[in-house]
Amino acid sequence: MQLRKMVERHRSVVESFFSLSVLNGVVLLFPLLTLPYILRVVGPANYGIYGFIYILVQYALIVNNYGFDFSAVKQIAQHRDDKAYVKRVYNAVIACRLLLFLACLLLFMLLSLWLLPDGTQRWMLLSGMSLILGNTFTAVWFFQGMEKMRYLTLVNVLGKTIFLVLVFVLIREPEHYVYLPLLDGLGYMVGGIASLVIAKKQFGIGLAMPDWGEVKAQFRSGAAVFGSTLGMTLYRRANIFILNFFVGDAALGLYTAAEKIITGFRGIISPVSQALFPHLGHSFVGRTLRENVSTLVKVLKYMLPFLALVTLMVVLCSDWLVRLLCGPEFVEAETLLVVMSPVLFLGSLNYLLGIVGMVNLNMEKAFFYSVLLVGVGNVVWMVLTAPAMGVLAGAWGMSLSELLLLLLCCFFIYRKRKASL
Repeated sequence: MQLRKMVERHRSVVESFFSLSVLNGVVLLFPLLTLPYILRVVGPANYGIYGFIYILVQYALIVNNYGFDFSAVKQIAQHRDDKAYVKRVYNAVIACRLLLFLACLLLFMLLSLWLLPDGTQRWMLLSGMSLILGNTFTAVWFFQGMEKMRYLTLVNVLGKTIFLVLVFVLIREPEHYVYLPLLDGLGYMVGGIASLVIAKKQFGIGLAMPDWGEVKAQFRSGAAVFGSTLGMTLYRRANIFILNFFVGDAALGLYTAAEKIITGFRGIISPVSQALFPHLGHSFVGRTLRENVSTLVKVLKYMLPFLALVTLMVVLCSDWLVRLLCGPEFVEAETLLVVMSPVLFLGSLNYLLGIVGMVNLNMEKAFFYSVLLVGVGNVVWMVLTAPAMGVLAGAWGMSLSELLLLLLCCFFIYRKRKASL
C-alpha cells in the first residue's frame, strides 16, 4: 500500500524512468548488434578515420544543442501549463538551432579544406552534417520538459532503428566506412520529422514564425550551460581530436572502441538522472535552498550503490566485453576500458550534482567555471602526456577530469548551502 502511494505521488518520475530505461536499453542493445559488425567489416584503421570524423560532427552537435537541453527543459518544466509560453519557447529554440546549424555548416565547409586534405574525408564530414540538420528539429528537450518521455523514447528508437537497418544493408566492404556518417544523419533526420509530427498531433504545438526577441532571450538563457557543455568537450570529446595528432589510425580505433563501450554503459545509468532533471526543476520552485540540497543528497544516497555496481562489473568483465563487442583484433582496448571505467561512477555523480543539482539551483555560472577549469586542465594534460603515453593519456585524462569536476561541484554546493544558513 505504501509503495502504491509512493508510485502515485511520483507517477511522472516513474513513467519517465521506465520510458528512458526502454530507450537506454535500446541504446545499449543496438551497438551490441552494429558495433561488432562494423568493426569486423571496416577494420580498426578505417574505424579510426570514421571516429575522427564522428568526433568533429559531435562538436557541431554540441553547438547545435547549445544549452537548450537544460535551459529550455527547465523553462518548459516550470511553465508547462502555459501553452502560449511553451509554444513561444518551442519555436524560438528551433529557430536558434537552425541558425546554429547554418553557422556550423558554413564553418565546416571552410575548415574541411584545411583540416581534411583528403576528398573522401571531406565528403564524410559534410554528409555527417545531415545529423545536425535532423537534430535541429528533434525536440527531445521539449518532451523532457513536459515529462512525456515516451515520445522521447519513440523518436530516438525510430532513428536508431533506421541506422541499424541501413548499416546491415549498406555496409558490406571495408571501403563502405565512408557511408557511416551519412547513415548516422539519416537516423537523426527521421527522428526530427517524427518530433515535429508528435509535437503537433499530441500537444498542438506546431512550427511558426518565432518572436526574435524570444530567440535572443533563449540564446542568453542557454549561454552558461552551453559554456559548461563546451568545457565538457575538452575532456570528454577533445581527446580523440588531440590523439589524432600523436597516434595512428589503428590506435585511435582502439581508443574509440573503448569509449563507445563506456558510452553504452552510461546509457544504462542515465535514465534516473534524466527523469529527475525536469521533475526536480519543477519541484524546486518555492522551496528553500536547504530543502532542495537535502533532496539532492537523498537521491545521491540511493544512486551510489547502483553506480558502484555497474562500474565494478565493467572492470571485472572488461576482457569479455571487448572480445564480445569489438572482436579479438581489439583486445588491446581492454586496458583502456579499465582505465576509463571510473567515468561511469564519477560522471554520473557529476550529472546529478552539476546538471540536476546546480542548474536547477540557479548555479549555472559556478558549474560553467568548474567545467571550464577541468576542460582546460585536460587539454594541457593531453598535450603534455600524449606523445609519451599515447592513447592511455586520453583514458587517464577522462577519469581524472571527472574526479576533479566532482570535487568542484561538491565544493560549490557546500559553499552555497553554508552561505544560506
